[in-house]
Amino acid sequence: MFTKLRYKYQYRQHVRAQKYAITRKSLIEKTMTGLGQEVKETREMGRLFFRLLAQKLKLNERDEPPTKEEVKEAIEQLKDIGRISVFASVSILPGGGISLIGLEILARKFGVKNFTLIPTSFRKKKNI
Repeated sequence: MFTKLRYKYQYRQHVRAQKYAITRKSLIEKTMTGLGQEVKETREMGRLFFRLLAQKLKLNERDEPPTKEEVKEAIEQLKDIGRISVFASVSILPGGGISLIGLEILARKFGVKNFTLIPTSFRKKKNI
């Protein structure tokens, strides 16, 4: 009788282990597929950023290289693309504005200088 119970217990463990292995395998496959898709999307985003940068600096219309100020301005504009995606996503959520303020205060508290999630078009302009 104990032999039957032991066999039944071992069989159940074996079945559970198989189910666990199959589940984990499918999760790993989904993760790898997702990572492959992210690599493709990141490559495409890099191409898009390069086209945007070339357009912003008007590289096709000039012979001389862009100035440091133009490059800084173009890079700041590219940063705004990332900021606007975070800004829009968080702003849609309930309490999103408070979350944005909280994230900025938290970043400054931990010593991250010049950190902001607010795009330049939404910031107050300083009088020159």
